Amino acid sequence: MRLHLPKLIAALFALLLLASNTAYAHKPSDSYLTLKVEANQLQGQWDIALRDLDFAIGLDGDDNGELTWDEVRAKHKDIAAYAASRLAFSAAGKSCPLEIGEQMLDTHSDGTYTVIYFKVACGDLAAVDMTYSLLFDVDPQHKGLLKLTNAAGEVSTAIFTPDNPHQVLTLAKASKWQQFVDYVKHGTWHIWIGFDHILFLLSLLLPAVLIIKENRWAPAPSFRAAAIDVLKIVTAFTLAHSITLSLAALQVISLPSRWIESAIALSVILAALNN
Repeated sequence: MRLHLPKLIAALFALLLLASNTAYAHKPSDSYLTLKVEANQLQGQWDIALRDLDFAIGLDGDDNGELTWDEVRAKHKDIAAYAASRLAFSAAGKSCPLEIGEQMLDTHSDGTYTVIYFKVACGDLAAVDMTYSLLFDVDPQHKGLLKLTNAAGEVSTAIFTPDNPHQVLTLAKASKWQQFVDYVKHGTWHIWIGFDHILFLLSLLLPAVLIIKENRWAPAPSFRAAAIDVLKIVTAFTLAHSITLSLAALQVISLPSRWIESAIALSVILAALNN
């Protein structure tokens, strides 16, 4: 029986849609935490998108779809209380007091963020337990991206998700291997839940398992060769996403989301045309 490729692709895409979780109207988002060890305290900065806070606690007082500085300032106490209830630290089995400071606004590539400054007082700064739960109850795809600078000036990173809301931050020495493993894991999951990523991978993988022979698609001549090509493509794609996620968490690169989304769509089209 001859296989019709367009029908196969349509069927695969339909299966992906059926296998997906419940759709959420809210755009998946990230918040950015920066921690720095100073004396016996952690100095922190927390960047949270205003659209996320509006979705969670309501900032738009007149419901006109636009946020003003006065509306945000009027909600400073609510923002501080909401953020403080979603972040907790402890050391040596004792809770560390969290003190929320001033709030400011900053513009990121994907919109305006509130910037919350805070302090965490802990007696033992060799290791700190941190629990993060911002937006997890309303946005299961939300992530908290942490950048930590210890007393020696070493920089490490961590990712907080609904499946991984609690982590132990080692302030004495950063584990580069653990960071690498975390980003590979999250990069793989990021690919799996994105339909655009799956479409792009399908476009890349088709030439690995199928070849054009006499103007028709035909199976690859060798299973071993096809398997090696598939492994190379998937590994390179996963590593690329892990690297870009690391660069975003460290705020080394920040590009407008519209550019990124357009580039993703263009890459799918070009890969398909190349096939």
